[in-house]
Amino acid sequence: MPRRVLAVVALLALTGCTSGPAIQTSSIPTRTSAPVPPHLPEGIPPTYADDVDAANVPVAALVPLGAGVTNSWTVETASGEAIVVVWEFPGHDPFRRDRGVAAWRRFDDGGAPWRATWGVSYPASRNPVLGIDARIADVTGDGSPDALLTASTGGSGGCAAVTVLNLAAGSQVFRDTGCDRAIDPSADPPGLRVHEAVYAPGDPHCCPSGFRDTILVYENGTWRTASESVSPA
Repeated sequence: MPRRVLAVVALLALTGCTSGPAIQTSSIPTRTSAPVPPHLPEGIPPTYADDVDAANVPVAALVPLGAGVTNSWTVETASGEAIVVVWEFPGHDPFRRDRGVAAWRRFDDGGAPWRATWGVSYPASRNPVLGIDARIADVTGDGSPDALLTASTGGSGGCAAVTVLNLAAGSQVFRDTGCDRAIDPSADPPGLRVHEAVYAPGDPHCCPSGFRDTILVYENGTWRTASESVSPA
């Protein structure tokens, strides 16, 4: 299977590389993911007791003690309000800090009004992550917003772990870890757009022969390829 590299246009222009041999167009494997049961990182409080709307929840109360909030998003889902919160612990090296992300949802069933539904931590000693970003969009096609989470680990290939979280259900439905590719929301059809470079034999790292765009859609608990195209670089 050809290597996949997301090439930056500016880099291509600077290097002045020409396209290589004929593009290899073997398809990427279809990603599948059954919903992952909720799991909370150590230190995450399981509940928040005040019955207030998302705008009035202090996000610092939703992360482990001693951590600082680096970003948060409030979302109105089909099951109620949700909050996605990213944190990091202090440290001397900004490139090696313990980081994590969690999702919370507001419930109206007589129990605790706010509950943590999902989370993941990235210890610097094992999974060093440079930063975590979230994009909110309906990528599962159920009409309710999801969170597309990207935990960047750096490197020349822009390595990252990409996760899709169904915020209404509080479950993880997609995860892909790799380098040299970008995964973004697709609007029409709702799903994921995977953009990656295609290398022919002998292509240098700077200069892929083409780019593959794949649209993945979520149906019956499975991600399938809705369309795929390859264009010359």
